Order: sequence, then structure tokens, then C-alpha cells
Amino acid sequence: MKDFSDNWAEKAKRLGYRSRASFKLEQIENKYKIISRSDLIFEFGSAPGGWSQIISKYMNKQSRCFSFDLLSMREVKNISFFQQDINSSEFNLIAKNYFNEVDLVLSDMSVNLSGINIKDEEENKELNYSTINLSKKLLKKRGNLLIKTFNNRNLPEIKSLFKDLFHKVMAEKPPASKTSSKEVYLLGLDLK
Repeated sequence: MKDFSDNWAEKAKRLGYRSRASFKLEQIENKYKIISRSDLIFEFGSAPGGWSQIISKYMNKQSRCFSFDLLSMREVKNISFFQQDINSSEFNLIAKNYFNEVDLVLSDMSVNLSGINIKDEEENKELNYSTINLSKKLLKKRGNLLIKTFNNRNLPEIKSLFKDLFHKVMAEKPPASKTSSKEVYLLGLDLK
């Protein structure tokens, strides 16, 4: 049986979006206005550029966005893309210039799933931790963080970290997410 959310992939193709993921971020943006209220944005896991397209669409003219991925990505208007690992010294050279200045960090990163649940869950948890720790350095007071995580045994622990850092924490499952997927997006608003 065809997953209903395949309609999102078809719609993305029709509209020139690079992936269904574009709609996930757009649905969150329409609800919370996190992009349109941000002057400086860092995006992790940007390839193939679906989220970058939405950032470009909703960001203000004076805003800047730096996007990073291990994979290459075709240019997206108004997005500064770097093919770099966020744990690399090259990334650190860029990031340290913006410590405590970023309004919004977005991460659609996930490890390549092996199908071995315990391994995938632990590796994604480490990736979430890495993003959270990096965001603590980058975000300015009252900044916001959105990450992809998964509805599994690690979610309460990751949610708890968010609650320690942010005044408001929401778990979002956008309509464009596959119904069969365990992915969930954690949004932290207003860094303490």
C-alpha cells in the first residue's frame, strides 16, 4: 500500500523543492515563525537543500544563513553552503566567529540507518548531543533550536536536556513526515 506521505514527495517535485523535507520545515515555520524572526541562522545536515530552500524563502532580506553538510549541495539563493563536518577544525574556524550570536540553529541530521535499532538509536543520540552542545556555544540568549530526533527510548532524555536549556520545548511531527517514520522534531524556544 502506498504511504499517504508519498504525495508530499510528488508535490515537492512539482514545486521544485529538492525533497519532502521542505514541507516539514515549512509546516513548522508556519506555526512558530522561527526563520522569519531570525537574523543569523546555522543549518546542519543541509544536503540536498530542501530545508535551505525554505530558509531562503522565509528569511528576511538582511538575514544570513550558513549551511553545512558532509555531502555536496547545489547552490540555494541567499544560503552560504560549506561542505564540512561540524566536528572538524575547519568548521570550528567559522563557528567561533559567531559564538553567542546565532538566532536559530536547525538540524535535519541523522546517521545512515543500519537497520540495527540499538546501534542507530545510540548513534543518533550522540549526533543530537553533539548538535545541542554546539548550539549552546552558537546561540545567543533567547535563541532557538530545532533538531530531528526519533521517538524511541532516548527521546525523554533529549527532551530533558532541551527543558534545561530553553523556556519552551515542543515535539513536532509535521504532516509531511512519513506516518511510518519514528522521526520527530524537537523545538527549543528562548534559550535561557
